[in-house]
Amino acid sequence: MRKSLVAAVLAMVALVTADRALAQEHLVTTTAAQARLAGAEDARQHDLAVLDGALSTPEAAAAARAVGADLDALRRAAPTLSDSELRDLAVRAGALQADPVAGVTDRDLRWLLYIFLLVAIVILVIKAVD
Repeated sequence: MRKSLVAAVLAMVALVTADRALAQEHLVTTTAAQARLAGAEDARQHDLAVLDGALSTPEAAAAARAVGADLDALRRAAPTLSDSELRDLAVRAGALQADPVAGVTDRDLRWLLYIFLLVAIVILVIKAVD
């Protein structure tokens, strides 16, 4: 009985130490994972800044009034969006800032783009809350 108890204890020690030893040998190193997380956070902060910049324009304020949206509430809700949703909206907002007319000469179509951006944010925030 003593031999089986010793064998069981040795087996448990071997399992515990092997698990910890193998935990250090991942496919991705800790520094690489931390660097990737830091890069993702930087990209998210950039996307939030681009979106906030687009929502700070007078055109966005006028479009928000036109659809009855609270622009400050939208700004506060933007960080709750997923990374992909935020990236998509930031790309659209960046396109509006880079070329506000976006090849369209009619000012009303530009308003529609801002309204679309606001409605998209509202829909994504509603989905995120549910």
